[in-house]
Amino acid sequence: MKSMTGFGRAEVEAPFGKIVTEIQSVNRKYFEVNVHLPRDFSRFENSVRKQIGEVVARGSLTVRIHLLPNTSTIENLLPDVEILQSLKKGWEALALSLGYEKGVVNLPFLLERSAAIAQTKEIKEGDFDSFGQCIKQALLALQSMKELEGASLAKDISTRLKEIAQKVDAIEKGAPDAVHKLRQKLKERMDEILAPGVELDDRLLREIALYAERLDISEEVTRFRSHISQYLDLLKSKDSNGRKMDFLIQEMGREINTMGSKSMDANISHLVVEVKSELEKVREQIQNIE
Repeated sequence: MKSMTGFGRAEVEAPFGKIVTEIQSVNRKYFEVNVHLPRDFSRFENSVRKQIGEVVARGSLTVRIHLLPNTSTIENLLPDVEILQSLKKGWEALALSLGYEKGVVNLPFLLERSAAIAQTKEIKEGDFDSFGQCIKQALLALQSMKELEGASLAKDISTRLKEIAQKVDAIEKGAPDAVHKLRQKLKERMDEILAPGVELDDRLLREIALYAERLDISEEVTRFRSHISQYLDLLKSKDSNGRKMDFLIQEMGREINTMGSKSMDANISHLVVEVKSELEKVREQIQNIE
């Protein structure tokens, strides 16, 4: 099991310099990626998104990739002097013909216009093997951190689920006695209402019995235990199960609410409140599970 929060960093030496990749992941219900790339890598943004998506299922990720150029790359990044001289000559002639002063064409002006013409020497496609490798290493570091935090979350959630299971056991144990007390209370109340010497007829006794049976919570307890068992299995899995866990918590919430609505016993009602409180704590924890 992995959490959604984590950080991974990697550095890879390439023919054109050092590539540094940093990936930060935070909580988000769905999957989204924000990618920040150097200009010479911008055409690979979709490839980066695909590579991240093959590893991460949920969360908001920010990917920052930096290029620290080596000496030869820095030389290639400098604009071509001959191109600048040609641009200067052409723009000055145009400026003079339009009546502008001679000094209007300066170095910043030329550098801005030369960007569309004087491109850096293209990085070879094969060199991007190291680019993809750097992302892979950063992802491994990210996943390692997420798994460590996920293990801690799994331990806490497992402890809480076991405590919840104990409380549900106590609810089940006290339920028959609570139903018996309710049936007896109803009968005593009917005896008070009826005239002295008049006994309850069979039909009314059956109605009381049916009403008491409708308060039985054995089905809810069985389903609740099944949900806990499934949950504990998910905690052991390495797959991304955050959505499944969220669904199971909702189902457990429905079952315990039904138990609470069926019971009129004070002790059981108290246990139901405690279970709901623990479920809410588990719900908060799984918001950080991928």
